Amino acid sequence: NESQASITVMTSLLEPIMILFMGLVVGFIVVSILLPIFEMNQLVR
Repeated sequence: NESQASITVMTSLLEPIMILFMGLVVGFIVVSILLPIFEMNQLVR
């Protein structure tokens, strides 16, 4: 029973960390896609 409680606590702590990590990964992908577009836009001018 104690192990079940500790697992529940671990998962409840891990969930926001995982969401934050996923957000960082998605943000990194978006930045890596948008930066070359902006650089090409600068070169065109």
